[in-house]
Amino acid sequence: MLGGINNSLFFEAFGGFVMIAVFILFLRWAFPTKKDSAAIAERNAIKRSLRELKRK
Repeated sequence: MLGGINNSLFFEAFGGFVMIAVFILFLRWAFPTKKDSAAIAERNAIKRSLRELKRK
C-alpha cells in the first residue's frame, strides 16, 4: 500500500515538472523576444512618431 502512495506522489511531481516546461514554451511562443526584427521595427516607428508629436 505504501508503494502505491509513493508512486502517485512521484507521478504528480513529474507531471508538475512537465507542465512547467510546457508553460515556459508557451510563454516563449506568446511573447516576442527582444531580438525579433518585426518588434524592433515597430518600437522604432513608435519612437519616431512620439518624437514628431513632441516637436509640435
